[in-house]
Amino acid sequence: MQRIAIAGAGGKIASAVIEHYRQQSRIALLLVSSKELSVQTEGALVEIAHIPPQDFDGYKTALKEFKPNAIINTIGYTDVDGCETDRALAQMLNVRFPEMLARVARTFDIHLVHYSTDYVFDGSAGPYDETQIPNPINYYGKTKLAGENAIRSTGCAATIIRTNVVYGFGGTSKSDFVEWVIRSVTANIPIRAAVDQFSNPTYSGDLALATAKFVERRRSGLYHIGGADYCSRYDFARAIARAFDLRPDLIEPVTTQQLEQKAPRPLRAGLISLLAEAELGFRFSGIDEGLIAYRRTIESSLR
Repeated sequence: MQRIAIAGAGGKIASAVIEHYRQQSRIALLLVSSKELSVQTEGALVEIAHIPPQDFDGYKTALKEFKPNAIINTIGYTDVDGCETDRALAQMLNVRFPEMLARVARTFDIHLVHYSTDYVFDGSAGPYDETQIPNPINYYGKTKLAGENAIRSTGCAATIIRTNVVYGFGGTSKSDFVEWVIRSVTANIPIRAAVDQFSNPTYSGDLALATAKFVERRRSGLYHIGGADYCSRYDFARAIARAFDLRPDLIEPVTTQQLEQKAPRPLRAGLISLLAEAELGFRFSGIDEGLIAYRRTIESSLR
């Protein structure tokens, strides 16, 4: 039986990973979150622990008692502008916390899966593959790169997955880009989306499947995972409007400079996923496929 601990179990990625494992047999899960969790647990043995990420000792104790084969760390401070203001929190969640998990993993021979970001690059020549040299231009990207390096320094068996613009149903954390567009446009609130910020949005279901395969094979290393379509935030917002039968005329194209965001953004970011696709044996979804799956999940949850 696989025993898998998920740190940050209330988040977007965690929700997709839990849903994947919930449908498997012979899986025991430890779901650790600082928030109350509402998860369906049929098909899996589930333990829930309410521990804030600041409580390193609480995490260590829970992991020692559960004895997982793998730890999946979905915790991170992903508010790009917020990282510029609250640098101490960014350091704690994006660097010190994953380093703590990595040290536990090293001590007890546990496989660690950790998520990073395309924002470790400067966005001058994306999309990027795993061989290209990071050069973050905002504090969020700097802390995520520092977190990667902290994990490597421990010598633990770790899979570091860089991803970008993750969307999908579920989770109690802050809204993703798709949810923001749907909520705003449904309420007839005009929104602005950048025409010069490029990425390849990633469907959370694909990310969960890839994660499970890496865990099953105990595959260590650095992997890039992003969707099949490379597009601007504006084009992505328009695709969301089409997929959910919303008014595209409420989406205004603007430049990043017009948005006046606190943190600088890498404009041509995004990730090349060929290595992960070759090793895992499947292709990641484009935005139309991902949004269709997202809508079906929402509709089925309302039945």
